[in-house]
Amino acid sequence: MEEGHLGEQRVRWPGRREDVLHALRALGDRDYQDQHWRSEKGLPDLTAAVHWLIDDTFIDQNGARALIPHLFVDQREADLVQMVVDALLRVLDDLGPTAPDNAYLDHPEWINVLDSADVAYLALSSGKPRS
Repeated sequence: MEEGHLGEQRVRWPGRREDVLHALRALGDRDYQDQHWRSEKGLPDLTAAVHWLIDDTFIDQNGARALIPHLFVDQREADLVQMVVDALLRVLDDLGPTAPDNAYLDHPEWINVLDSADVAYLALSSGKPRS
């Protein structure tokens, strides 16, 4: 049996955590976004990433800390993901839900989504903070 990410062994909803990790990985990878989202080829697409990170978790309404120990091992993990959600919501609030993917990717605030998602993904997938 293949061993999953370290955090999966310590949360109540490991499957949902895996969805969050997929979203973070895609949101933090500019090359992936350029290759797949700009060409509208590849999953997860931007809609799926937003769905997994926000719609399925209700972090935008309840905060990430409310999901300890369901999705996140500790406050550090929750706070890292909250930073991603906050950055993503700033872009979504500015452009609305129906803008083309390229508009989100070209938004001046998108760099904050990229950077925070990369840090969060690396921390959650390795079980330790990125140095």
